[in-house]
Amino acid sequence: MGMQAVEKPETKSLSQQWCMLLVTPGKEQHARDSFHRYGVQAYWPNYYRPTLPLRERRRTDYRSVIPGYLFLKSVLDNQLWETIQRTKDTNHLVLNYSGSVATLKEESIDVIRAIERGMNTPTPGRTLHNFKTRDKVRFVDDPSGRWPPGKIAGSLSDGRIVVEVQMMGRLVPFQVFPYLVERAG
Repeated sequence: MGMQAVEKPETKSLSQQWCMLLVTPGKEQHARDSFHRYGVQAYWPNYYRPTLPLRERRRTDYRSVIPGYLFLKSVLDNQLWETIQRTKDTNHLVLNYSGSVATLKEESIDVIRAIERGMNTPTPGRTLHNFKTRDKVRFVDDPSGRWPPGKIAGSLSDGRIVVEVQMMGRLVPFQVFPYLVERAG
């Protein structure tokens, strides 16, 4: 399932900023590797999840922190647009309300990287938490309060919780461990 035929979004001087790209959930690593082969810097926030030994061999399993999203750092020009069109499992760029490409600053990417580091630290096992659906929370790794508070959208069977954060004009689901968030005041 490749890129659908969509119009090229309007671009205004995007000098080396980060933009979000929607990809098929579960195919983020494949899309990131494809962009790297084309020379485009792509960032996929992920964490390592060890699996049970399979015939005395451990399988490496990486999971997405933000399922269905990839971040690209590049000037959006015709060459990048053609690369997006060629890359399998990409859907479209995230646009803002005016129809131009929405961009993220480096500070926001730093917060995402801090969340990713927190997901990659060893956990003490399933952690109990008292968060309920629709509780307002903020990320511990965002000390400056750069992002607006998110809301708990649910929990997963492995102990992670889904936190939806308003980012770039849409609700972006983060799948994180409970110790990475705290109640928002």
